[in-house]
Formats: sequence, C-alpha cells, structure tokens
Amino acid sequence: MKISELLPILKQVFTNPYVIGTAVVVIFFMNFCCFVCNYKKKPPKSKKKKIAKTAAAPAAPSGQTETAENSAQSSESEEKSSAQK
Repeated sequence: MKISELLPILKQVFTNPYVIGTAVVVIFFMNFCCFVCNYKKKPPKSKKKKIAKTAAAPAAPSGQTETAENSAQSSESEEKSSAQK
C-alpha cells in the first residue's frame, strides 16, 4: 500500500464523528484521573481568638483606677449624647 492510497483512508478515519467523540471522551477521562491523583485537600484555617481589651490596660492603684474609669465613662456618654443632638 502506497502513501497516496493511505492518505484518503486516514482522512476518512480522523474525520469520522465516532472517532472524534471517542478522543474527546478519553481526553476528559484522562484529565479527571490526573486531577484525582494530584488532589490535595487544603488544611483547615485556624480561627484566631479575640484578645480581651482589659488585659492591655496598665496596672494602676485601685483608688485611681476607679475614678479614672468613672470619668472616662461619663465623658464618653456626654460625647454620645452631644453627637446624637
């Protein structure tokens, strides 16, 4: 069989819809197999715990701390009431 006789037969084989469909299915199947083999599950993300704000406050004598907190709370409430007006 000469090459000139073989080329029309090869053209008919490669343009056949069944051959094209089978090739597409095989390619998708091989890609899916590679995906399954190379799949790595992502590690779970750790949730950060919230830090209490009271731990960041500096230590002061007990008598001064209470008065400072009371004055800070009263000034905050005054600011909020003036902002609402």
